Amino acid sequence: MKYFLVGFMGSGKSTIGKLLSEKLNIKYFDLDDVIQKQENKSISEIFSIKGEGYFRILEKKYLKKLMIKDQFIISTGGGTPIHNNMIDLMQKNGRCIYLKCSIKILFNRLKKNKNKRPLISNLSEEKLKIFIEKKLSERKIFYEKSEHIFFNNTEKDKIKIINCLG
Repeated sequence: MKYFLVGFMGSGKSTIGKLLSEKLNIKYFDLDDVIQKQENKSISEIFSIKGEGYFRILEKKYLKKLMIKDQFIISTGGGTPIHNNMIDLMQKNGRCIYLKCSIKILFNRLKKNKNKRPLISNLSEEKLKIFIEKKLSERKIFYEKSEHIFFNNTEKDKIKIINCLG
């Protein structure tokens, strides 16, 4: 089986992906990590040198390369499903799982490590909350095309997700 974890940045895609990979004993990929390794640059460097448009092209390129594999779990970037019809491509090739979080939870998670995320690194806390609300509103329609939707706001939610999918 091929699993694609989608959701806003900070929704727990990487954490769930690693845990699910262990439980199912199948390979796990973090799309951002794959891009960084293949391009020999951090996501922040790619954004600052080439821009978001170029980064989205790389996402599609490397996601398509990974899709050739038989079984895997991939945690995608928060914007991956909304660009280049990627949500449709992922749905045709496997199971999309949306990890849904409240704005409050996303804000609390993201404000702690925003310096690692180029789209929010320079935002004040007030602007960060506005950014999350706006982007989540825009992306929701794409995320909700997923075959499965799980809330991932608490530790109990994380355990429930792993047990349901594993």
